Amino acid sequence: MRHAALFLLALAALPVMAQDDVENYPYPKYEISSDLSALPGPVARTRERLIAVARSGDIEALRPIIAEQEFPPTVSYGGPDDAVDYLKTYSADGAGLENLAILLDLLEAPYAVFDTESETPSYVWPYLAVVEDLSALTPAQKVDAYRILTHDQLTELTELEAWYYWRVYIGKDGEWQAFVAGD
Repeated sequence: MRHAALFLLALAALPVMAQDDVENYPYPKYEISSDLSALPGPVARTRERLIAVARSGDIEALRPIIAEQEFPPTVSYGGPDDAVDYLKTYSADGAGLENLAILLDLLEAPYAVFDTESETPSYVWPYLAVVEDLSALTPAQKVDAYRILTHDQLTELTELEAWYYWRVYIGKDGEWQAFVAGD
């Protein structure tokens, strides 16, 4: 069974379960949207702040956003001590500019409201990160994917049956939860 990364993040909040229980846990419901006016105010504000930082080219401008939160966003499942330094180090240019460009591309794509039946859903960019079956994308959804990925990347993710490319999560309360790639 394929496990999307966000599904695994959602499961992390649950009590420890046997593997069979995890495999039978229903995939949380989600809704896809490109209607930015439907975003809760705190989510819209955080998204706009992240976009402004990305457009500025100053990755250090992420620090005030992170400092205002109770917890820093997840940028690696290895849990680096400094999210900004991590994003600089693991950017092809060594300064974080590539990662800011990726962040901007993602936040300009349609989003998903993930775990809609929860009191605390997450808003996920791009929505493709929570789609259960990438092999069943419609032609319009493939265009959305090609705005972010190359053909070879999309083929690889489809074959792996999961979205392992970058994605952004913002909580209903406006907390920037994650900017991660991988599983």
